[in-house]
Amino acid sequence: MCDHIERRGVFPLGHLAFAYLSYVAAATLTRRPLPASWPLVPLAFGSQLPDLIDKPLAYYGVIVSGRSAAHSLLAAGVFIALVTVVARGMRRRTDSDHVLGRIGAITPLAFAIGYLSHLVGDSVQPVLAGNYADIGFLLWPLIEAPRYAGDNVAPWIRLLEMYMQPLTHPNIPVIVTAAVMFVALRVWAAAAADFTVRGPH
Repeated sequence: MCDHIERRGVFPLGHLAFAYLSYVAAATLTRRPLPASWPLVPLAFGSQLPDLIDKPLAYYGVIVSGRSAAHSLLAAGVFIALVTVVARGMRRRTDSDHVLGRIGAITPLAFAIGYLSHLVGDSVQPVLAGNYADIGFLLWPLIEAPRYAGDNVAPWIRLLEMYMQPLTHPNIPVIVTAAVMFVALRVWAAAAADFTVRGPH
């Protein structure tokens, strides 16, 4: 394996973990049900979509940067609006108790948090370092997106090299935090369900 892969920034598992923690925070603040099953699907999809679009397109030279079109606030607004329209259509066509109705109810918020958390995650490091030009992708196409050396490397090669050495992953703290949170919430939900069924001793 080559040794030129830059081990900075947020990678897929880091984006997923940050999205999950963001959803937990939002659910807690708004007193919504905490994420356990169906909300995780649109949340995960939203958290990966910007890279799924921009990274391959940049590698093949269709766009100039791996953080540009799909990483912009404009694209975020368009995708969130489209998902919201589709989800509302699902809710209108199905009963609220049907699985599709439940998915339609939670999808817009979960997807939006996943997508926006991706943009936030990619912006934190440049902002903390004072490199504000590196978050120009948020205002694409009004501002030209910065170019990255990693854009010349196939995205799948970058991921393979990263996960071949998992202990060097730059997002380990947030991944571990999200994993612990997920397990804790599952245990708490199981205990609460058991208490409901059996009642207090």
